[in-house]
Amino acid sequence: MQKIDKDIYYVIGMSPGNSYFKEDEIKYLLKTTVERYGRVLVMIADIPAISTYIALGYPQNRARRDKALPQGNLLKNRTERAILDLGYKSNQVRIVDWEKEVENNKEYKKSYSYINSIYESNISFEQDADETTKGVIIGSKKEIPDIAIATKIAVHYLLSEFAFMDFLPNFLGVKKVVYIYHKNWPIYENYIAGKYDNKPKPHEDFLLLENPWETYNPIWGLEENEDEAKYLNDLDRVEKTKILRVSFSNYPPALIYDKEYNNFSGIFYEIIIAISRKFGWKVLFSEEVGYGVIIDGLNSNRFDIFGSTVWPTPERKEQASFSLSLYKSSVFAWARESNDVIDIFSSRIVIKENDISDSIALADYPKARLVHIPQLSESIDLLKFVTSDKGDITFVEPYLAEYFNKSSEIKVIKTSENPIREYENTFMFKKNDTSLRDLFNKEIEKIKGSGFIKELIKKYTGSEDTFKLD
Repeated sequence: MQKIDKDIYYVIGMSPGNSYFKEDEIKYLLKTTVERYGRVLVMIADIPAISTYIALGYPQNRARRDKALPQGNLLKNRTERAILDLGYKSNQVRIVDWEKEVENNKEYKKSYSYINSIYESNISFEQDADETTKGVIIGSKKEIPDIAIATKIAVHYLLSEFAFMDFLPNFLGVKKVVYIYHKNWPIYENYIAGKYDNKPKPHEDFLLLENPWETYNPIWGLEENEDEAKYLNDLDRVEKTKILRVSFSNYPPALIYDKEYNNFSGIFYEIIIAISRKFGWKVLFSEEVGYGVIIDGLNSNRFDIFGSTVWPTPERKEQASFSLSLYKSSVFAWARESNDVIDIFSSRIVIKENDISDSIALADYPKARLVHIPQLSESIDLLKFVTSDKGDITFVEPYLAEYFNKSSEIKVIKTSENPIREYENTFMFKKNDTSLRDLFNKEIEKIKGSGFIKELIKKYTGSEDTFKLD
């Protein structure tokens, strides 16, 4: 069992009526959170959800009796079944009873009063809260006569969640609570950063937790599953089928994916094409994937190679194999040009889980507040989060920052003159089958010797000195 940090409690909020929270998803959220952090509290805001159903047109008695409470009980039953299946005890998973433990709690009411006062006095918070709530109402696909009135009724749910998280540390007797959700929640992340009341909330945090199935984006779709046992290894399969299955992540200049035209380019792309043409293979760019699921995709034979650049960190080397380095990248910490606070230890660090930004943050700044971007976000979105003040600092190489600055009104700047890391740019392959990797290595040696990589670097960056060659 994971050692529990007694100062922190992790919270999963489940909205009654939200179709996302199916049994498999609940089980994944519980299992992952308990395995990582030791315990989790499940919040099912069934009483606040009454306002949502009233906004959707139900009379108050039916909103409570026929919708909010039954939907809340459905979520509770699913959660309890998942707890039973996983074999968890009450000290590992706790479900809050909103009606008995929260609704009439004096401290909760104080917190709600404070949140409501921000809503009534801060135009930005009111607008963001209303827009977030309006999205829920529109997403219901019910015909609403007056969206504005419905929004003002339903916003009670959002304010209740904020108040719950505000009062929760004292209720649980901990220093911090962390809200877990499967996608970014900008209004809450802005709130805990103090954007609306100029009061950062050190007792609250947010964690993006995505199920791996959410971080695959099929482009042309996968082929029918084959019997892998009939092939000697990955190279044997590629040679017999004449198809190289490539997954990727958009990362200029290594691999550039133009979604509008479904077009690929970049240094790594051209090398893949050159090697495949030599051996008569068709290249199938099958799916876009998040960095956190590359290894899973390789091991489950979804694809043969990850075709964008990967930096082989010690953690990754334990689970995958890597090609020879094509070139090296220096990594710096970057902040907003207008940001006066560039102390990394007291800043919000923007990361993508299992990305190099995550690795650096966890290794060097374990106590910093982390702001997550989704797995399928482009690496350049790390910088967008910084310039939009959703975070203060992130870690990327100079080329990506310079590429970003060309089109960004708000620029990023290095926080130091010296790099904090230097990484090799490589292809990633399956750990226990190096047949395809070994072939790629032989070809990469020839390509490097020919000067082709230097030509590609100049072609895509404007200078052959942008990256270091061995």
